Amino acid sequence: MSQSSAPAGPDVYVACLGKHGERYVPFLHNEHAQAVASQWGADHPDKPAHVEKWDRPQWEHEGPGGIRAIRDRIPDRRLVHHAHAVFLPGGERLNIGRDEQWSVAAWEFETDLYTDLPVRWNTVRRPGQEVEAQVRGTDQGAVTAAFGEACAQAVDRARNPGRYGDLDAC
Repeated sequence: MSQSSAPAGPDVYVACLGKHGERYVPFLHNEHAQAVASQWGADHPDKPAHVEKWDRPQWEHEGPGGIRAIRDRIPDRRLVHHAHAVFLPGGERLNIGRDEQWSVAAWEFETDLYTDLPVRWNTVRRPGQEVEAQVRGTDQGAVTAAFGEACAQAVDRARNPGRYGDLDAC
């Protein structure tokens, strides 16, 4: 994230993204806030987006992240590829009712979706004893290849919880 190091003007332009103030992204320049709100609206037609002008002291006291959160550039936005599968304790794949692979455009402030890595993956045991395989990255081919590895590990983890330190969860 680029934080402001430029001399501050009296105003902060805040892109308000999503319902009920889901995300506030502050900018030094109105055109940056407008561009982000416009693209957000195109990416998320079901989530409203608009720009508000706040005075700097108001943002410093009420805005999430305070003065350090104010950006002097448009945040990075990338296409991030995802893959996900869930396995039952014996290793059988659970039908989760959605596609196993999908892609979304994500902004760097959407830390739950964004990554700048070609691929990263993990497996995790859920409280109900299912094991999830999760993969995401900017390289679709790498995500597809890693998904096979992640699923194989998830099946092994579902069948052999002690090997992964999951016995306490059983």
